[in-house]
Amino acid sequence: MKVTSIVGVIAALAGPAAAFYGQMAASAMTVSGEGPAYQLITLSDYNTGSIYSGDLNFSFSGTQKFVYFEEDTPGSYDFYALMWRITDGCHNIDF
Repeated sequence: MKVTSIVGVIAALAGPAAAFYGQMAASAMTVSGEGPAYQLITLSDYNTGSIYSGDLNFSFSGTQKFVYFEEDTPGSYDFYALMWRITDGCHNIDF
């Protein structure tokens, strides 16, 4: 019984959000007359073949911002993630 519980915890920690192997792309800034300026962020997951997209209001900065990602490929996995840029120019995402 204890072994099963431990294996379940290990499996939960090694779930789909434990590591991301893929690519992030950001569109040019979109400015319209309504709402804030935003960038379209696209995530391509090389392990599953899934593609997700979400709008990052304003643009990347040192401030963490929530982005709501929706799956563009067949499936229905949507999620929120925090995104920000650090001083060395690297972009970070916290699933």
